[in-house]
Amino acid sequence: MTELIPVWLLLSWLVQQVEGEFEEPDGDVDPGEPYEPAVQLIKVGIAAFSLLLLGLSISAYRKTALKGIIYAAIAFGLFAAQLFFDYLEDAVEGWEQPFNDVIFYAMTLAILMLFFLAIVRKSRQGAKTL
Repeated sequence: MTELIPVWLLLSWLVQQVEGEFEEPDGDVDPGEPYEPAVQLIKVGIAAFSLLLLGLSISAYRKTALKGIIYAAIAFGLFAAQLFFDYLEDAVEGWEQPFNDVIFYAMTLAILMLFFLAIVRKSRQGAKTL
């Protein structure tokens, strides 16, 4: 559990950077974005949970060597990368490009395909033959 402390500290630092983007020069929060801190906190929670699931999936794959688990682990990692990509769009000036939506939705499609493969793909070791 102590391995997650540096990850949590990094994620909370990232949220603080984004929250600074939505503050007015006098330190007040922009009235147009009153729920932005809550949204960023939820994003951090999702990212931390996806990284936790990635670690658990890798651990399970090492113990069982089931191919379906590796597909799920890759999907969890891709999901964490997608959230980081979304964070960069919010936090970094000039990061928004016209093709970012294409990348974002392609990542979502890849995540769904990997989860589908994790469910339907059978291990060669335990598969029955006709």
